[in-house]
Amino acid sequence: MTYCLNPDCPKPRNPDSAKTCRSCGAKLLLKDRYRAIATIGQGGFGRTFLAVDEDKPSKPRCVIKQFLPVAQNPRNLKKALSLFEQEAVRLEELGHHPQIPELLAYFNQEGNQYLIQEFIHGKNLADALAEQGVFWETQVREVLAKLLPVLDFVHSHNVIHRDIKPGNVIITGSQLGMSLPRSGQLDWALLQQALAIESNQGFRNFVSPSYRFNELLGFSLSQPSKDLPTAFYTRCQQLAVQCMRYPTLPIAQRQYIVADASRLLYEIQQLHETRSGTLSIGRLVLVDFGAAKSLKGLAAMQTGTTIGSPEYVAPEQARGKAVFASDLYSLGVTCVHLLTKISPYDLFDPATDTWVWRKYLTAPISEQLSSILDRLLERAIARRYQSAAEVLQDLEGSSIAPIPPSVPIPPLPLQPAKLPQPTNQSALQFPVTASQPLVQPSLQPSFRIARRPRVGMPAIPKVPTLQLEEPEPEVKSRRRSQPNWRCVQTFESPARIYALALSPTEPILASTSGNTIKLWDIEQLKPIRTLTGHLDIIPAIAITPDGKHLLSGSADKTIGIWELSTGRQLSKLALHSDTVLALALSSDGQTLASSSFYDPITLWDLEAGYKRYGLMGHSARIDALAFRPSLGKEKLGEMLASGSSDLTIKLWDVDRGEELRTLEGHTHHISALAFNSDGTTLASASWDGTVKLWNLKSRRHRTLEVESGRINGIAFSLDGKKLAIASDTLQLWTVPSGKKITLAPGHTDPVCAVLFGRTDQMLISAGFDRTIKLWQWE
Repeated sequence: MTYCLNPDCPKPRNPDSAKTCRSCGAKLLLKDRYRAIATIGQGGFGRTFLAVDEDKPSKPRCVIKQFLPVAQNPRNLKKALSLFEQEAVRLEELGHHPQIPELLAYFNQEGNQYLIQEFIHGKNLADALAEQGVFWETQVREVLAKLLPVLDFVHSHNVIHRDIKPGNVIITGSQLGMSLPRSGQLDWALLQQALAIESNQGFRNFVSPSYRFNELLGFSLSQPSKDLPTAFYTRCQQLAVQCMRYPTLPIAQRQYIVADASRLLYEIQQLHETRSGTLSIGRLVLVDFGAAKSLKGLAAMQTGTTIGSPEYVAPEQARGKAVFASDLYSLGVTCVHLLTKISPYDLFDPATDTWVWRKYLTAPISEQLSSILDRLLERAIARRYQSAAEVLQDLEGSSIAPIPPSVPIPPLPLQPAKLPQPTNQSALQFPVTASQPLVQPSLQPSFRIARRPRVGMPAIPKVPTLQLEEPEPEVKSRRRSQPNWRCVQTFESPARIYALALSPTEPILASTSGNTIKLWDIEQLKPIRTLTGHLDIIPAIAITPDGKHLLSGSADKTIGIWELSTGRQLSKLALHSDTVLALALSSDGQTLASSSFYDPITLWDLEAGYKRYGLMGHSARIDALAFRPSLGKEKLGEMLASGSSDLTIKLWDVDRGEELRTLEGHTHHISALAFNSDGTTLASASWDGTVKLWNLKSRRHRTLEVESGRINGIAFSLDGKKLAIASDTLQLWTVPSGKKITLAPGHTDPVCAVLFGRTDQMLISAGFDRTIKLWQWE
């Protein structure tokens, strides 16, 4: 077929042999050379055709772009024409790169402008996503590895593409995904969903439209991929055999099989994601330079028109201020879209101004890739990658520590296990019944937590002081005003840090970044190990008073329970329907409080292993929880404080499950709460830039005007006389006088978490600059 290019032709289709249109009489060969044979697309400013170059013996295919705007006002028409001409200029300048279409011709004929470019045979990433489903981590890594060099080339010519998205990246010579072994016929999303349903329904062997749970799991695992290592292959087949006996097993043993299957699938996933090599998906070609902008001369300083696809566009580009890093932001959005198959609009939470893409992952990805994507998606240009080469360096380098291998799962016992029974011992037990499917144990069904006697905190050995620069000799007064608090050690993290927790019995510091937990030895000044198991970011962690166990709250909707000495994950609690935002432990370590976006505050009895009740009263998300410390011999009952985006703080009687009173005064989201050591004063921090100190006896409060941005965290010293504040900077205030103490410069980005060490002479802070700093009084 030959297609007539006359915009007014009523019947543009013609036979291949025709020279002129049989409907309107127009010449069919454009410039007596290019024959349009099919339409590719049409937009508001033109049409695109697949064509043949009749001048060459091989008659190669090419693409005709015809500038044909629909009715527009003169200003828009002029801008559209400028963009069309600009694409031709950009292709002429950049088209000699093998990953950019070559410009073949640009001309005007019969009052219409035409652009002829190389035809790229293949399908774009958007089509591939629709056909094959979500991309694996290895596929996304290859997309990055193959697109970043061409972006680096484009930027080196002072050009910003401004429309990076899946539809503008074409895969050529592709058998997408075929070279990556997918563990036989395992359907990752289906199996993960089945495991979650079985756990949530109390291990009842639920029935799907086609299978019972044990049939689905057993059938899937009975045919593992032969490329798996022998150990994994054998475990799949052994577990498939155990699935046959699943209906006859007691609940506790079913629970163990589900945990074993979850761990096995996770380990196979990790094995595939960390294998070297590429997917051999062929060449990736970047197309559609119609929105590209040159930054030569004065253009670099001028505000331009907002151009690009809204779902993928960077914030500054939406304001007409595109920079090179804007393309990197759009590339990051493209990657999380490929990983989730969810619209980028739904991957961003405007209420909290944060990306929530992790909650939509169907399989876990490595912390290295997660941290790279987080930095690509930084809304602040200064915190984003500044060049494609910088991203490639992180992608190919080994600066981010690898995740250690998972702890082996003990073999399934041959004899049916008995359900754990309540005892008088101080033990954390997690029985699972059909009516209470809240626990997802991964390694063992129960553990103990010892009650710690109330004794004084042991003194922490003095941390060696690092050599700092001497003051300039000519400024004598500077030596006298040198701050007494000095940074003596810096730990670097591969990704943004969300939370800190310190063991009360050992010099062990825990920090969260991405979906992992890092343990640090603050005496030996070295990392200990990395804990893995969550599928999404971890906003909250806490360590039990006896120092034996760590609890973690994640955006994967679970609370992990870990053995601190070994790093083993003991169990998972499924108490919430959304991200776990805050955790708090009672002074005796027996009650855990947790909060989320939409759920009531949940109180979990760690000793008996059951949910006590929920506390309802807030009308918005709850980001802050704090238990009042035990007051020794004075029995006043357990009190819990909660802070919410509804601008209120509520005090709760934990024993009775009743609200005591509501504190009001902040004008923005309440982000952190802390009690002093004797429980008489509650400090509350807010994004309104203030900290309020509430006297719980007199019911009065006073306000510290921090004169900073959002406050992310607060901590009282052990004696209650100092208050540390994490905000745009790290600040220290004396509580009695309300005066600010000078600290030496530290973090280069806002501080996200702060706590005092095991003595008042040490302070620990974490920042968005991916560092943890230890401060010491000297």
